[in-house]
Amino acid sequence: MNESEIEAILSGHEARNERLRVLLIEKGVNLDEARQIECHFWAWSQEDANALSDALRGRGFQILVKSPAASPDDPLLWNIEAAISQSVKMTVQQEFTEELARLAHSQGAEYDGWGTSV
Repeated sequence: MNESEIEAILSGHEARNERLRVLLIEKGVNLDEARQIECHFWAWSQEDANALSDALRGRGFQILVKSPAASPDDPLLWNIEAAISQSVKMTVQQEFTEELARLAHSQGAEYDGWGTSV
């Protein structure tokens, strides 16, 4: 993946982050309050899933799920879900998104976004 592809991925995340931010405001969520943020990733081998999980743990994340995705279209696909306690305000910042996207890429994986309970 080259730099322009990474920039395109980041642009897509930025648009989704803004939609999530607005939705959470509409639901009355305090964006400054720390809450459990669940981040979603895809990897194309168990080795890459393990490496990404280790890297995420080193950044303070708790690994919630690390398992084969059971996709008939891609039998090698792995799902990784990791949680961290932080504010939505911090989560939607470009720096956070870029860090996760680049970290995932460095481990042969892809950052797919985040969610939180309301």
